[in-house]
Amino acid sequence: MKINIYAICRDSNISTLESQYIKFCKSLCVELTVYNIFDKHVRAAQRLDSKSAKNSYSLAFQRHFDNKSVLLDSNGKMQDSNGFSNMLGDYLNMGGMSFFIAGAFGFEDSVLKKYPSISLSKLTFSHHIAKIVLLEQIYRGLSIINNHPYHKE
Repeated sequence: MKINIYAICRDSNISTLESQYIKFCKSLCVELTVYNIFDKHVRAAQRLDSKSAKNSYSLAFQRHFDNKSVLLDSNGKMQDSNGFSNMLGDYLNMGGMSFFIAGAFGFEDSVLKKYPSISLSKLTFSHHIAKIVLLEQIYRGLSIINNHPYHKE
């Protein structure tokens, strides 16, 4: 089973904490890969305006979107860890899934209408923090699915 995280993010390196969660997920038989995307088109568009920036994110993600894509959006569906775990389990039964974290301006409305979206919190996070929170919730969700003692109720 495979989970991908695609993020509009300047830093192409994977942090130590991200690597740790990737390793934790691998111990639960899930291959988790983080792709940080930030090309010259995204860089130029972000300097223009929000509409151009949002469009550049869509273009950067376009070849990765499919019927197992979930967007992270501040107006997305809020759920607790058990609900997240259920969603994760449904997608893993289909062979895997991909999460998408847009840049500072968010997703285009047309993209938000096409794919399901979730919110990690009502708070606003930097991309680095959002990725860590998402990675932790993925590991927690996998722990719930596998009856691993990490998650306490």
